[in-house]
Amino acid sequence: MEKTVFNPAQMRILHLMSFVKTEKEMRNLEEVISNYFAQKADEGIDRLCDEGKITPEVIESWGKEHLRKHI
Repeated sequence: MEKTVFNPAQMRILHLMSFVKTEKEMRNLEEVISNYFAQKADEGIDRLCDEGKITPEVIESWGKEHLRKHI
């Protein structure tokens, strides 16, 4: 069996998880983490727009794409 090595950030998250005692607390934590990554994605998109690498039209077109793969 392969050994898993956690980085310092992962170790901190694991430690913090020891304080989660209820399903409601877990849902709240998931929401906070989800919001954090959504904010980071928004910042990245804004940066790409500011740099002229993408436009609002490109972003709008992403919402209309169908990327499902048929196997």
